[in-house]
Amino acid sequence: MRRTITVSPDDILVSIYDVKFCPYLKPDEDPVFAAVAGRKIYICKPVCKSSTSKTYDLEALRVIEDPDVRLQHTCSASIVHVLFDAYEHIQENVSLNSVAWSLDTDTDESLVCVAGSGSKRISIWNVVTGDLVRHLHGHGGDVNDLVISPASPHVLASCSADYSIRVWNLDPRYHKQPCAAILSGEGHRQAILSIDFHENGRWLLSGGQDTLVCLWSVPEISDENAGTDNPTVVVYPHFASSGMHSDYVDCVRFWGDLVMSKASTGNNIKVKRGEIILWKIEGFSSADDHPPDPPMPGQGHLTRSAFGGTFLRLLTFDMVAIEPFYMRFGLFKRPGQRPMLVMGNIRARYSFWDLQRFEERATAGKESATATKDERKKTSLAKRILIKRIRARGNATLSINERDQGSSDSKAQVPIRVPAPRSAPKHPSLAFVAMRNSAELALRNSTDLSLRNSTRPSTRTSTNPPPTKPPPPTSAAMPVPAPRIPAKGKGKATDPTAPRTHAMKNYIRHAAHKTTVVQCPVDFACRAVEWSPDGKWCVAVGDHGIMAIFGRWMPK
Repeated sequence: MRRTITVSPDDILVSIYDVKFCPYLKPDEDPVFAAVAGRKIYICKPVCKSSTSKTYDLEALRVIEDPDVRLQHTCSASIVHVLFDAYEHIQENVSLNSVAWSLDTDTDESLVCVAGSGSKRISIWNVVTGDLVRHLHGHGGDVNDLVISPASPHVLASCSADYSIRVWNLDPRYHKQPCAAILSGEGHRQAILSIDFHENGRWLLSGGQDTLVCLWSVPEISDENAGTDNPTVVVYPHFASSGMHSDYVDCVRFWGDLVMSKASTGNNIKVKRGEIILWKIEGFSSADDHPPDPPMPGQGHLTRSAFGGTFLRLLTFDMVAIEPFYMRFGLFKRPGQRPMLVMGNIRARYSFWDLQRFEERATAGKESATATKDERKKTSLAKRILIKRIRARGNATLSINERDQGSSDSKAQVPIRVPAPRSAPKHPSLAFVAMRNSAELALRNSTDLSLRNSTRPSTRTSTNPPPTKPPPPTSAAMPVPAPRIPAKGKGKATDPTAPRTHAMKNYIRHAAHKTTVVQCPVDFACRAVEWSPDGKWCVAVGDHGIMAIFGRWMPK
């Protein structure tokens, strides 16, 4: 169930790069989201289907336009030229690409923080009044992402093309100098594209064009440097790795202490298919109040970690047609509900994964493996008992024959009575029949062996020479064969005595549990997807000013 909406005829060539739902509304209030396109901020809410409509719709509550960006249409006889000139002007001036919600704790009114390319500042707007609250200055390049801390509506983080992350304190007490911390130095070497806070607000993920994924420790915001001209500087990340992705990392998200990340595929010719990867940082725990010191960078290391390990890849979600960068997935992770993952590609196809299924499948697999193991133990025990009985009967027969052979030189032989086997029941079981047949076969073989090995005198003379005495054993060890060294260029030498190692596993790419194609006049690339706090709505935005609204759990 979906609805496709074009934002405005004037913005038909403008991409909607980001969308966020307001997390500060009451449970009984309708969900509201903000989307940014070009110079405009759209405040909307999704609307359920009416009795006369079969699709969802949205209601535009407010449209905020940045007054500093003015479109100047050049005179042209063709409307196509007018739109093209407008589009070029937007690209040269500013194009908003990031939005985050905040809250004015004094008036309890919602705020939106927006930023984008062509502008190095962050603007904060009042959603209720539509007024500009303030600007945040400090970045030396385009701002690529904004995220608010789940622990406080006053803590905002921004990443930029200047290779840095800035943490801002929006408390009115620090209005003169809101920058609280700068995370930069021995981390990213190229533009940072995506950031995300941990749910406790103490850790921050980042991904950039240098294929690095970094984990930063967020310092105390209200420390002795708060409100001064000397913000806290964090030079070294606690974790940094370029071994997970080989292209621009444009989306990173926390899921508990696990990490979910995605990279584009259009800048690496060796990458044929896209993927979203769920992985963990070995040794990392957000509950640790005293984490170790961050590691120093070294030459030739793809991964450096302060937690004593590297990373462990858990799940891989298959995606196709995601060549452009700046395409982000959406993750619904409300406690007590099934987590959902969704992403769209450049062909208006959306893929959904129910992450709870993988956990249920793993639990069922463990229970099945335990049951199979118990059954194998029981079967193995029955086989051991059966083999033991058969061997006992065979040993008894052999001992009888040996006694008969040893008493051939004596004058009198003492007869040995062997107890007769028990009579079989009227309806013997399969185990009893197998045991009886095996016992008879062992008895027959052991009797033939005793006859062949009996020491009866022979009247024939042997023409073979007498056997020679074998040489005494030496204490020298047997030579170990040298490993085969192949010719140059035909493979690596292998040592047969060395243990086997597995360099890389063949990871399974999990297809989507559900896919749907949005019916629209043109295929549009999905730039961002966001879930409502209650999980009922999912809004996707992308090129050509198009929004796609998905709904679930709705009355038919």
